[in-house]
Amino acid sequence: MLKKLSLYFIVLVFIASCRNEVIKDTMYLVEPPVATKQLGPSIFFHESFLTKNKIEEGTPIRVEINNNQIDLRPYLFFGKENEFALHSDFVRKFNINEKTTTLTIQKINENDTELTKKPVKFSVENYHGNNPKWEGFAFGAPHGDCDNETGKILNILTDKYGVSSTAAYGCRLSYRGIWFDCNRPLMREAKPNGQGIEIERKWNAEAEEKYRIYQDSVFSNSNLKKGERFKLFCSFHGHDLSVKLPNGKTIQRPVIEGMGMNFSDEELRKIKAFYNSVKHNYYQNPPELYFGNLPEDSVYYVEGIRLEFFYTGLGARTYGCLRRDFLENGLHFETPDIMRIPLENQEKTADLLFSIYQFVNDSVFTKRESAIPQTFGGNSVVVDEKIKIPSGTFLMGNQDKIAWSSEEPQHSVYLDEFYIDKYEVSNSKFVKFLNEKLQKDEIYLSDEKVFERNSNNLFLDLSKPFSEILFIENQFQVKNNRENHPVVFVTLWAAESFAKYVGGRLPTEAEWEKAASWNQSENRKSYYSISKDTISKSDANYEVSGDPFENNFPATTPIGYYETESFYGVKDMSGNVWEWTSDNFISNIYSERKGKVTNNPKVEKESTMKVIKGGAWDTEYSVLRSTMRLGINPNATLSNVGFRCVYDIR
Repeated sequence: MLKKLSLYFIVLVFIASCRNEVIKDTMYLVEPPVATKQLGPSIFFHESFLTKNKIEEGTPIRVEINNNQIDLRPYLFFGKENEFALHSDFVRKFNINEKTTTLTIQKINENDTELTKKPVKFSVENYHGNNPKWEGFAFGAPHGDCDNETGKILNILTDKYGVSSTAAYGCRLSYRGIWFDCNRPLMREAKPNGQGIEIERKWNAEAEEKYRIYQDSVFSNSNLKKGERFKLFCSFHGHDLSVKLPNGKTIQRPVIEGMGMNFSDEELRKIKAFYNSVKHNYYQNPPELYFGNLPEDSVYYVEGIRLEFFYTGLGARTYGCLRRDFLENGLHFETPDIMRIPLENQEKTADLLFSIYQFVNDSVFTKRESAIPQTFGGNSVVVDEKIKIPSGTFLMGNQDKIAWSSEEPQHSVYLDEFYIDKYEVSNSKFVKFLNEKLQKDEIYLSDEKVFERNSNNLFLDLSKPFSEILFIENQFQVKNNRENHPVVFVTLWAAESFAKYVGGRLPTEAEWEKAASWNQSENRKSYYSISKDTISKSDANYEVSGDPFENNFPATTPIGYYETESFYGVKDMSGNVWEWTSDNFISNIYSERKGKVTNNPKVEKESTMKVIKGGAWDTEYSVLRSTMRLGINPNATLSNVGFRCVYDIR
């Protein structure tokens, strides 16, 4: 019996020694990778070190340096085999003064540390609400870990108040060349040398799959059915925006940068006033709240320094989970570290977010007046009218201070003459095209999606909850009263095919911008595509413009509804729907044209996205500027993207 107990004890000691294996090595300390703060207490090694020592990434280990022990999570980085990296806080805690340092590493049991395991893998977690009052209300954290505990805060909120929330983890790890946007199907890839990530955002199947999983989780978690919209959805993020003070110190901007969707300016000011009235209940030094789609918030000041609003949420609102075809009202909050990282503030932030929902539900939604539908009273539209754009040189791009970097620098472009459609392509014209293609057996339907038979390219998605084109009795039809609205939910391939069908093509980005903004007689361009540098709700269809076709929910207006037009006489180039162009999207392409005249440019550099122009019914007024450009995938089928055609003059 004694021998058996001794043997049992030896086995336990052996198991414990294996579990608490000690590794000792001398390595060279280097700077930590960028964008790794989201990982919390961490240490970084070359892949060979973790593989050799059988250390699992994200599983806590005990590190001893200079007789100081700290539990950290190990991760890979773009370093050399004999290098390791630490954030400066831990360099100080370990009292490291020499670059060459001896580390003692001990593998530990998860019960022996306060650190949780944090592996690098993509996952989505749903936190289920249980309060019937909050059906149709939800929160989302598309980067629940990289934005510093946003997912954890939403979990607290759901448990405490019953509002459903969803968080994605392990999707944005830029230090590894992994950068997925789960609130929109984009990614960035590792640079060729393995150091960091490429500047250009890309769209590929893996990114789209992660986006789909997250979005499906968001909707299924709230039990939404086809054709239903969220009453209110908030996308909750963190930001790392910094500002350099006059004393040379760099600090994180102590602000919340927010966006509101389908809220009027007055309603956003009301939400902001509520926040200001309660913010001191949650934080000793609360951040200021700015809404980027409030005119007065596009510029704000931190300690006397003028700053421009940075996060617009534009991409997410154009083709991400905040798309307007899935929600009635939306909020997008980019929050500073003080709201997310300190443990003592996480529950306070959850309380604050819920209080905003409570206020919006009780004091904003209940005070809204229903829109009264009106009959379209505009002039009849000649839908096949074309406008001649003369040859010549014009200024392309934006030199305004609020321009995005992709709009700069302004440069000279020469274009040959061409014709352009005065109006966006309507539903009725596109349905005529589809039915002719169907009769010739050139397209086919599968799962409510329309494909071209020869190429198998996706043309149109009829399965969208609010599609305006139906397939009934073996033919395509337009929903009642939507015949003269611009066609939407069409891919680039469908737009190109239609253009060829009518003897034209899609415009290049340069052709589109000249037709939209250039004043030939005065040799200047307009800020908006309405022959003016300012815009109002009577000029174009944009976010909460109040047109009579909203019917309590924003949407397109009939083509040519507004009296405004470009200098050349082209309609609806600011607002209503974004419009496809034929150019590939390269964010910094204008820098290659600086200081010279570029002739008839066509952007054919490799890219996974195409340029769209003009803004839409669901974007703020500033986005309607003629120089604004955005890249989306050619296969995208969106409720706010349509097109018009151009025609060569031979």
